[in-house]
Order: sequence, then C-alpha cells, then structure tokens
Amino acid sequence: MRYLDTRGLADRPRTFTEAVLEGIAPGGGLFVPERLPTMSLADIDSLAGPPYSERAERVLTRFEPDLAPEVLRAAIAGAYGAQFDDPAIAPVRDLGGRRHVLELWHGPTLAFKDMALQLMPRLFSASIDVADAGGGGRGREYLILVATSGDTGAAALEGFADREHTKIVVLFPDAGVSTLQERQMTTRPGANVNVFRVAGDFDACQTTVKRVFDDAAFANELVDDHRLRLSSANSINWGRLVPQVVYYLSACADLRAGGALADGQLVDVCVPTGNFGNLLAAWYARRMGAPIGRLISASNRNNVLADFIATGVYDISGRSLVKTPSPSMDILVSSNLERLLFDLAGDPERIRGWMADLRTDGRFGVDAATLGRLRGIFAGDWVDNATCLATIAEVQRERGYLLDPHTAVAWKVAERLGGDRPVLIVATAHWGKFAGDVMRALAGQSPDAPMPTGDAELALVREVPTLAPGATIPPKLEAVLRRPVRFEGRIDGTRDALEAALRVWLAAS
Repeated sequence: MRYLDTRGLADRPRTFTEAVLEGIAPGGGLFVPERLPTMSLADIDSLAGPPYSERAERVLTRFEPDLAPEVLRAAIAGAYGAQFDDPAIAPVRDLGGRRHVLELWHGPTLAFKDMALQLMPRLFSASIDVADAGGGGRGREYLILVATSGDTGAAALEGFADREHTKIVVLFPDAGVSTLQERQMTTRPGANVNVFRVAGDFDACQTTVKRVFDDAAFANELVDDHRLRLSSANSINWGRLVPQVVYYLSACADLRAGGALADGQLVDVCVPTGNFGNLLAAWYARRMGAPIGRLISASNRNNVLADFIATGVYDISGRSLVKTPSPSMDILVSSNLERLLFDLAGDPERIRGWMADLRTDGRFGVDAATLGRLRGIFAGDWVDNATCLATIAEVQRERGYLLDPHTAVAWKVAERLGGDRPVLIVATAHWGKFAGDVMRALAGQSPDAPMPTGDAELALVREVPTLAPGATIPPKLEAVLRRPVRFEGRIDGTRDALEAALRVWLAAS
C-alpha cells in the first residue's frame, strides 16, 4: 500500500516505511493511505479472543506495510507487553446506562499516547533497517522533533529513549502542562533525549517545529554536520496514527462479545479532542467496517473544533488560547483535521487553499458539500472549566469512577449529545496526572481556586484517595516523583531559537 500527500506536492507516493521516516510530506502536507482496508463484522468479532498484540497484528497487517511479517510481529509484541499494567492493554469498562469507557491509560506514562508511542519507535527502527537495506538511508540517524501539549512528549521520550539511530527533542509550552506532565518529561533518563520549555502555548510549539521542518538549509546542515535527518513523533506521522485505529476495532469486538452491542446496532464514540488524531483514528476504524455510528468531538473552552463542525468555518483569528484543567486539549490548530478534509473533499488543491488561508488569515471555510458530509457523521460540543470539574465529582459520587479532566469533558458532551445508542467514551489519561484539578473537583472548589505549585502540587496526588475511596496511585507515577530533574532549558517560540539550541546540544552530544 502506498501513501499520498494531502496537498499533492510530493513527487511520488511513499511506502509505509518512507512515510514513517519522513513524518511530514514536502510542503507541509500529511501522508494518508491510498485506500483503507476493510474488515467484516466476522473479522472484527474474531478480535475478541486473542490478546491485544495479536489483535494489533491482524489489523496492521491489512495496511500492507513493507516490513517482513516477523519484524512487524516482533515490534507489536514488544510494544504491548509488561509495560502495561492491565493485560487487556485497552480494556472497556461498563459504567451502566449504555455508557462504556475505553481506558487507554494503562501504559508507562499513564496516557493514551502510549498506545501508539510504544509501537511507533519500534516501527521507526524497522523502517530505518528497510532504508539501509535499500541504500536510501545507510549510515544516517534521525532527529525526532516533538511538540507536546502534555502527554505526547512524555510518551515519545519513553518510547525513543536510548533507541539506536535516533535522538529526540521535545518542546512543551511554558505553564501549559500539568506539573506531573512536566516532571515526566524533565526527569526523563536517556542519553539521546533533550527537553525544552517554550515561551508561549502549544500552538507556538507546534508552529516552531513545523518551521524547522520547512527550513531546507537547516535540514542540509543537520545532514552535513551530524548525518541526521529530521522526523516527527507527533500524530502528523502516520506511524503514530495507525496504531490508534486498532483500539477502536478492538473495543467494538469487546462490546459485541460482551453483549453490549447487538447485531445491527452501532455505538457512538465520544473523544476528548485536541490535535484531532484520536478522533481521526475512530473515523478510519469506522470506514474500515467498525460498527460505529456518530463520531462526537468533545472540546474544552478552546472550542474551535466544535464551532467548525457546527458552521464549516475554522476560525482562530482573534482567539487566544485559554488555559483549562484539560491542558492536552488546549490547542487551536488541530493538525490532523487536514487528513479528514482530504477524505471528505478528495481534492489536494482545495486542501492547499484551505491550509494557506489558515496560515495567512487565521481562518478558512469549507464548501457546502464537504460540510454536509462532515455533519452527517460528526457532532461536537464543548465544556467550560467549572462544568469539567463538576463532572469529575458527579461521576465519582454516582458511579464510583474517577475521571481525569479530559475524559470528564468527553463524559459531559456524551451526556448532552447521546441518544438511544450505546456510547463509547474514550478515557485518555489517568487522573493522577492532574491531581490538583481532581482535588479541586472532589472538594467542590472553583477551577480558579488557588492551588499549590511545584512539589506541593505533586504531593496532592497522595491526597486524592482520601476524597475518592478506591482510587489508587500507580507505582509508575510514584517512580516519576522520585526522579531528579535533568532538563531546565528554555527558549522563545521562534525557529531561530530552536535551531540554535539544537546546534548547542548536538555539538555537545
């Protein structure tokens, strides 16, 4: 299977391994498969028996990656093993009232990003081997640049730390992540890793990374001076996105096997949405044959996606990013929306025009036909900060289940937009990563109530179980609290500042 460029600027389609290594297409577009494989209901039902690693292998094999079967099998087996604290890897919990929660936070960094970033680095290494065998990458190594709104950075560092032939640098926004998310990154062991705090918000981090990718002179400098090529571990990389398709197919198999989803019945999926990769994976699963009905995008106060689904106009002009209790969703430019628009509009020229309008004017509007197709499947709503915290307390009180602030946003939106169908609510992180806001919620405090910072905020994680009986603190979280801080570098949100910082680090490493 070959991969196309959403903007139509690539000189030729790419193989799977080429798409993984390049990360982003020439001219800023994203790689998408030329076609999607399909699975019958019988195929999906058959996923309910085997362990998750075998489920993943069955799904990913259908994308026909140019990897030997034994190589793909080994990568998947290594990704979904003992580093997850639940043998189901991505279990589905029935919370009653046709509400089901897909728990994606059982990996090493307690967030859904582990579902992809335990596998993607292994696929990346295998892709380097393919390139070496073909003479296309012999002797070169890769510099992975990652912009994070919180969880991607920790998961990418976990996956790529001390991995051969790669170095990884993560950028996170100043005051834009939780203290625990920050500590997961700045204490990360590994000889090949570095972390920088960036002045500004996540969009500034993401824009800075994209501008470095667009700098051909710097790319040549990296090759000439360090034999390094640039790539990315954000969900703009297809190798990051495709593993996420698996857990939706797996969840549908579990729902059907458990009798929660009868023949002829569909399940709506509600996802707390930031960069749109997680919801996009549900879209791909639906197109492949998963019995999914509506796809519900749940936003926090940064509700540009909810407005887009309602109006067909994506408008960030005049908006300022709002800090919320769900920082991984504090995003205005949702990069993966481009892939969905390519599917809906089917025209690279229109994609180029819309993305150019967004870059120059801060807004674009899709045509009526594209909007009709979008609204035929997608719905969206948003939740303010106070409602987010109130939802955490309500669900804990009524169902004995502790949500993190991102999943709380999805729960409330699912409650508002849900109909007669079962709803699968995607739980993207463990509550312990956001203990301060969870404590505010359980204590009935305002989202603006004063909260300790630094080590004092981290200590709140041990107080949450006093207000939420049954809540437990994972050992992997305790381990992070004991690690010393390694990285304290700060840069402003410009391409020149990042390139200068990379030069200094690479010269010393």
